[in-house]
Amino acid sequence: MVATRRILVVDDEPMVTRGCRRTLSEAGYEVDAVATGHEGLRRAMGGDFDLVVTDLKLPDLDGMALVRDLRQKRPEVAIVIITGFGTVPSAVEAVKLGVAAYIEKPFTPQEITDAIARALAAVQVEDKPRIQADLVRDVLRSAAGNAGFGERLRTEGSRVLSGLALSPAAKAAIVSGDIVWIEKECGELSAEERAWLESRLEAETW
Repeated sequence: MVATRRILVVDDEPMVTRGCRRTLSEAGYEVDAVATGHEGLRRAMGGDFDLVVTDLKLPDLDGMALVRDLRQKRPEVAIVIITGFGTVPSAVEAVKLGVAAYIEKPFTPQEITDAIARALAAVQVEDKPRIQADLVRDVLRSAAGNAGFGERLRTEGSRVLSGLALSPAAKAAIVSGDIVWIEKECGELSAEERAWLESRLEAETW
């Protein structure tokens, strides 16, 4: 028996959360919803969710801040952004962070279910840990040794990695500069690799 996938919806508009609950429940998902960013982050960090759907405009927290925190601390969780205030910069930043989908309101039930199905299918792709580790180290060595590639990775984020067989978690760790995750999954970093990741964090372009 396949386990039901769990989804958390973070949005302060009751009509949106009700609609998402109904649509996604009918599609076979287990759905929870919260109305604030801080509660959403708390639930996402502590709960066993496969995917988080979040608005960008929340009453207490910038939705993109929620995305950045979640990407760093729970990179295995897929993220779909829904927003009525879409802008080019926010869409670009979402792409850099490896967000699975960026949907502008109003959206149809079909649009949200299709986006979530695609996001979860990508997460379900089985990782090959040794290959993943080797690829991550190859990317970091290239970033540290090739100034042009390193700068592209800083400014364009996960788009630079789109042709590589890296999991969403690995891409998010590289893009966000998550040294702890990378060393845990891929082994101790060289001085050059660590220096590039630290410079990535100091740049704060994401």
